[in-house]
Amino acid sequence: MHRFYKNNKTGDLYLLLAFGVDTTNSRDGSSVVIYCPDDKENTIYVREETEFYEKFHPVSLDDLEE
Repeated sequence: MHRFYKNNKTGDLYLLLAFGVDTTNSRDGSSVVIYCPDDKENTIYVREETEFYEKFHPVSLDDLEE
């Protein structure tokens, strides 16, 4: 699993924390991604998994060191 992702639009770096399941009654069972900005680990975001992969792309550790 990749841990770091870049936003396709802004280029900002995010840290993937976990995967989850949305248990809201109207969307019961939707897969979600839980992530945070690389520089603000106390700010947590949740997004549907399919939307996350449309808006973000994985970044390897080698790419981060460049």
